[in-house]
Amino acid sequence: MIRTTLVAVAAAAALVGPTVAAEATVAEQARSIAGSWKGGVYGDNGASAGYTAKVTIRKNARGRWTGRVSYPGMCSGKWAMRGKSGGAVKFVERITRDPAGGVTCVSPVNAKVRREGAKLRVTWTEPRSGDSATMLAKKV
Repeated sequence: MIRTTLVAVAAAAALVGPTVAAEATVAEQARSIAGSWKGGVYGDNGASAGYTAKVTIRKNARGRWTGRVSYPGMCSGKWAMRGKSGGAVKFVERITRDPAGGVTCVSPVNAKVRREGAKLRVTWTEPRSGDSATMLAKKV
């Protein structure tokens, strides 16, 4: 009797276990910053008009967040994780390609990202001037 009950309980747990794990994975993905994101950047240098940025974020082999950023028609660069704070992940952005020889885009700058529902909020801060810009991006 005990053996039969244990087998039945184990079988039921095996059926429920993957469903609970799958639901947790879906919930985690919904909160994750991983993926490719695109949106308009506003507030840079006090400007109200925006320009487009695309950010791709993933975890590297060591489990740390890393990313690539491009400003179509302008510059592109890499993000290296600096840490986490208050639900946000912090990066340092270094421009690796600037067709104007370093005149178009400032480097390095700090970037802070966090999920806001289905979107990703990115806030850039230029460490020397304190200038900041923001983007509320959609997943692409």
